[in-house]
Amino acid sequence: MKILDRYIAGVVMAGTGIALLVILGLDLFFTIIGQLDDVGEGSYTTLKVLQYAVFTLPRSVYEMFPTATLLGGLIGLGTLAVHSELAAMRAVGLPVSRIVRAVLQAGVIMLVFIVAMGEFVAPVAEQYGQQLRAVALEKRISFMGRDGLWVREDTRYIFAKKIIDDNRLADLDVYDFNVNRQLLSATHASTADYRAGEWVLHDMRQSVFADDGVAVHHEESVTWPSLLTPELISIVMLQPENMSVQDIQQFIVYLDTNGLDTRQYRYALWRRFVTPLSALVMLFISVPFVFGSLRSVGAGQRIFVGVLAGFGFYMTGQMAGQMGQVYGLHPILGSIVPSLVVLCLGIYAIRRI
Repeated sequence: MKILDRYIAGVVMAGTGIALLVILGLDLFFTIIGQLDDVGEGSYTTLKVLQYAVFTLPRSVYEMFPTATLLGGLIGLGTLAVHSELAAMRAVGLPVSRIVRAVLQAGVIMLVFIVAMGEFVAPVAEQYGQQLRAVALEKRISFMGRDGLWVREDTRYIFAKKIIDDNRLADLDVYDFNVNRQLLSATHASTADYRAGEWVLHDMRQSVFADDGVAVHHEESVTWPSLLTPELISIVMLQPENMSVQDIQQFIVYLDTNGLDTRQYRYALWRRFVTPLSALVMLFISVPFVFGSLRSVGAGQRIFVGVLAGFGFYMTGQMAGQMGQVYGLHPILGSIVPSLVVLCLGIYAIRRI
């Protein structure tokens, strides 16, 4: 039986690999198309568009892996069904539960790879790609990393340790120099909000350096007409969904400590756990598809149904997360309910075989 388990797992893994290559090819194509309008601006060349698109691939692998596993299960098991291999396995006494187990074993093996990519490769690659694009577009980005964002504006240097969203920064430092590179002032703000074209700095402390000494000023709230633009921040901001679990947890602790809204990051944290599990759910439901309504259809029809089901599941998960944030639902409910519903439908379908 172990030989059959390995054979089924190998077929499913090969099918998933093929499906993943096709999906990534389409994603790469549309990413490049979406960036072509910016070619020629600054030093953003076609080569850098290709580099940027390649750096976004690890994120796409992680996000689209559940859909790829469903397609892989349909392709692999469908091939076995067309060649009557599944029928032969059943004829020698192999139960459906054993086939399900072999399929899920393949899923667990692939999950080790995909979780490692989502945690260690995708966040770094995404951040590097965003920085490469911002620098090429001459957006004045000096450095963007896990420690914060550095931006130069003539003789002013701006450092934002935390980017909450497009319109809010935290732990902001602004350093103003003269043409001789002498420090004129150093300003720190706990948070900064963008409102009506201006930045409002909260808990602002400023040290002004002069020949006769240093003057220190403190304001609870002060308006600055020019800092960063939301468009610039949106270019380099790493979305919570693309962060590693460790980074999200650190961000949640920081936001909690400073009394800021953490819902978006808590949902992103739970989705980091739910996405790998949803891949197993997608593999699970591929079994009743093949043994049921798609048993005798062609490969093209199976792929078409798999694409519809996979992207439908992906969109449902995204909508559930957004609605959960809007209506204040617990992150567990907004993240895991779509997978639980599909799992229950799969169990019901398996029992009917």
